[in-house]
Amino acid sequence: MPRRGLCDLVARAVAASPVTLVCAPAGCGKTLLLAEWMCTRTRDVVWVSLDHDDDTAERFLASLRFAIGECGPGRRELVRPGRFAPPGDVASTVAELVETIEALPGELVVVLDNVQELPGQDVVRVLASLIRHQPRNLRLVLAARSDPLLPLARLRVQGRLSELRADALRFGPVEARELLERSGVVLTEDQLRRLVAQTDGWAAGLRLAARSLRAAGDPERLLPHFADDDRATADFLTGEVLAQLPGDSREILAMVSVSDQVTPRLAASLSGRDDAGAVLAGLEREGVLVTAVEGEQPWYQLHPMLRTYLRAELTRRQPDLVTALHHRAARWFAGQNRPREALQHAERTGDERAAADLLHDRGLDVLLDGRPGLVLRGLTAAGTTVARDPWLLLFSALAHLQLGELSTAESDIARSARVWPAGPDERLAAFRRLVVSAHALACGRAPVPGADGACSSPAMEAWARLDRGVALLVAGDHRDAAHELAAAGRLSDEQDLHYLTVHTTTAHALLAAATGDHRAVAEASELALTLAGRGTWGRAPWLAVCHAMLGFVRLLRCDLRGALACAAALAGVEPRALRFAGAVLEGVARFDSGDRVIGLRLLQDSRAALSGAPLPPPLAASVMMLEHQCALDLAQTAHARDVAEWGTRRLGRAAEAHVIVARTQLARGDLQGADRAVRAAREPGGPALAAGTDVELDLLDAATALRLGCRTRARDRLEEALARAVPVGLIRPFTHADPEVKKLLLDQMGGFGDSEALATRIRAAVAGPGTATAVTLTGRERAVLTHLTSPQRLDEVASQLRVSVNTVKTHVRAIYAKLGVNNRRAAVVAARELGLG
Repeated sequence: MPRRGLCDLVARAVAASPVTLVCAPAGCGKTLLLAEWMCTRTRDVVWVSLDHDDDTAERFLASLRFAIGECGPGRRELVRPGRFAPPGDVASTVAELVETIEALPGELVVVLDNVQELPGQDVVRVLASLIRHQPRNLRLVLAARSDPLLPLARLRVQGRLSELRADALRFGPVEARELLERSGVVLTEDQLRRLVAQTDGWAAGLRLAARSLRAAGDPERLLPHFADDDRATADFLTGEVLAQLPGDSREILAMVSVSDQVTPRLAASLSGRDDAGAVLAGLEREGVLVTAVEGEQPWYQLHPMLRTYLRAELTRRQPDLVTALHHRAARWFAGQNRPREALQHAERTGDERAAADLLHDRGLDVLLDGRPGLVLRGLTAAGTTVARDPWLLLFSALAHLQLGELSTAESDIARSARVWPAGPDERLAAFRRLVVSAHALACGRAPVPGADGACSSPAMEAWARLDRGVALLVAGDHRDAAHELAAAGRLSDEQDLHYLTVHTTTAHALLAAATGDHRAVAEASELALTLAGRGTWGRAPWLAVCHAMLGFVRLLRCDLRGALACAAALAGVEPRALRFAGAVLEGVARFDSGDRVIGLRLLQDSRAALSGAPLPPPLAASVMMLEHQCALDLAQTAHARDVAEWGTRRLGRAAEAHVIVARTQLARGDLQGADRAVRAAREPGGPALAAGTDVELDLLDAATALRLGCRTRARDRLEEALARAVPVGLIRPFTHADPEVKKLLLDQMGGFGDSEALATRIRAAVAGPGTATAVTLTGRERAVLTHLTSPQRLDEVASQLRVSVNTVKTHVRAIYAKLGVNNRRAAVVAARELGLG
């Protein structure tokens, strides 16, 4: 299979440096790559395959001279041995060879394959001498499984060395698919992704997998087990990798294979060998499919196929030892405050008591970090212990709650009550109240009141502050709610509790909705959903709230595709009010995209199906405003009147009820009645509940003024509407405004100052429905992005912005997700291309 991109990379490396090192473990395709690259050159390339027979300086030089002499006519005599230097004088022979090569016409490229085979210091010294006195017309290409004992560091500093490592030779999905299809194997996208992950793009692994998959015929059956069951794979790993190692190294590799990654101390704990870390470091240098992972302390990982094979062999031969090793790993990770890894190993021990004990110690931290699946697997490992333990049953309830499985969570809460101890400690009582309160909120009910209780950990305290903040929010105490939510967010950031961070961010969005800060609603909802995209709890009930709030903002931004995506995310969720919100989003999006009759009927049917079920006032206000406008646009006056009556019964004297009156009076031509309704909506007793209400009031005021002949007042109101709409990017109120107001906006284009950019987008939306919005960053994200353009560390950025470094990391992750990048430089480039910074 040709790898033209890699051949070009080799060509550039050889052109750039006198010495090129292609270094990667066995089976990465070094020899085939260099052979293919040689075929792209017409002349002056010499290939020397080294082996243990080249065990003296004289033999090595003889192989080199012979290869050079064979590469072109007239060169055999030039490099004849002993032509000038006496036999046995190695230094003189090297000098003679250097002078001879220097005298050759044109460039000469010498490829030395299997450099790791060079035995003894004498041969290495000869090669080092040749590099030290390398003629200008000589290019050396060294292929090796591990770094040769040459002055590589000096060559790097001198700029004389180009390097291609295993990362460059690794197969990505595109190349892997081509390799497999050339081998007669066709996989689905998911199967291909899993195979590339299993093999880590290793050429030999993919080729062996292709051989086995072609023979098996059923990829889905073979894929999970081919690395540990396939005979050809076992033979290759045994013959080409493990057979070259001393027995103690093979034993250490087998012991550490039970863990995906190990530190030197963990390796020593697993193997019982104090030098295990040094052995792993040596194997990594020698290219034995052992990789050092970057970090504050050294971590090592085996190649996935090697790890799978060794783990399977150890399980077949010494299953009791495997169990003991998982026990050791679980204890070690628990002692290092790494509960996720500790639980993973405890799960594999088969020891119910060990799994239960570890859950007691670390289960809550893992849950609040957003790992419900891991806790549920740990509970499965704990077996029969769970049914008798209220702590474990409540852990199960919280895990199912995070996954959106509300009925299962409720069942677990009830089971915990049946085994409740006669005298529970304060921690257990406080924990149960928090779980019950969270379940009530997920079901659309008020949080469960109670005393603060005992906080057994910082994670528990963060959750308790969040619960108090939400309870205060529901009670209408917005100031104290903001204080508690800020404290919960700070504690979540400090502890790096990702799930709790998302939950707290959602609560901030709800608080913003309650206080009418719809820009903050959109920013907090987007941030929560962006962060949640990294977790396994996309169906968590708190995120459904974010989808609903953000969906309505996207509608008002005329982002119909985004609104429909939010509607799809609300299908089948609990409680009922959120499913209704999803139906409304779909109905309005379809109406605005041109399916007007179908969209309006969907709105009417979903409202009828809701019947008298309770709705949060902001949701009821948004529904009334949107459906009423749709009905008016289709001249469905009876429908519009029905919506108005429905909303007024639910909202009373809210500003939105007056907006409906103003619209109706304006449609009838009653300008004085419309003006009175607008003024009533602005009175302190009728606060706006829905996003865009204040903007619509300005537009209605402008329409009334135009019809009364007050053009200056109309322009002032239009400018106020634009200024209010800019922070959230609201467009829809303008696209559904009175035709005379739209005409005024178009006439005044170019004169709206800071609002001109939004006015331009509104003009485009008026011209055609369904415009999509660009990437939007929050104000804090823009501030962080500005600092990313400098070489500052994140802790320095945090200091300047006066926030914690974990808060900065949270915003950086959100920026990366929104821009579709995974590093700092790419984020800056993408932001500039999008005009964001």
